[in-house]
Amino acid sequence: MALAVLLILLVLGLFVGTKSIKIVGQAEVMVIERLGRFHRVARSGLNMLIPFVERPRSIDVRYFENDVNGVKRISAGSTTRIDLREQVLNFPSQPVITKDNVTIDIDAVIYYRVADPQKATYAVQNLPYALETLTKTTLRNIVGEMELDQTLGSRDLINRRMREVIDEASIGWGVDVTRVELQSIEPPRDIQQSMELQM
Repeated sequence: MALAVLLILLVLGLFVGTKSIKIVGQAEVMVIERLGRFHRVARSGLNMLIPFVERPRSIDVRYFENDVNGVKRISAGSTTRIDLREQVLNFPSQPVITKDNVTIDIDAVIYYRVADPQKATYAVQNLPYALETLTKTTLRNIVGEMELDQTLGSRDLINRRMREVIDEASIGWGVDVTRVELQSIEPPRDIQQSMELQM
């Protein structure tokens, strides 16, 4: 009987120990809540938590994966660790209509880093999705003011204007947008063929 009680106490102590000790890696942080409210940001190294009172807050993350066939897929999940390194948010190409009513497919990528983990956790519900949506709407607004020829030749101008707008809008989310790049601009097939014939 005493052995069973000792074994139960040992298992309980091991459980409480694993809940109270958190090791945070280099360039990572954890947002710690005490009784459901923000308490502190746990930096890299050994961190002690009060079991059942303090817990790390989980946030949504998004990343690209290649499946067995080599097709890129967006995977979503959640984690308690916030990576402070520069991150890449790549999303599938989207149709955008220019000022002269031509639909083109544009593939964009955004580079950002979390500057304020508390804001990135509490100021926006799903940071990667919010950045993606903001990038898409900004891209539509900018390209919608340009004609097709101007769009094809103004990649740097579009990148700069997008970065300014996205950086200004996302500063309240605790995010620093470092670069916005257009990977490809593809006009419709018939316009592409006529452009090739003109050349």
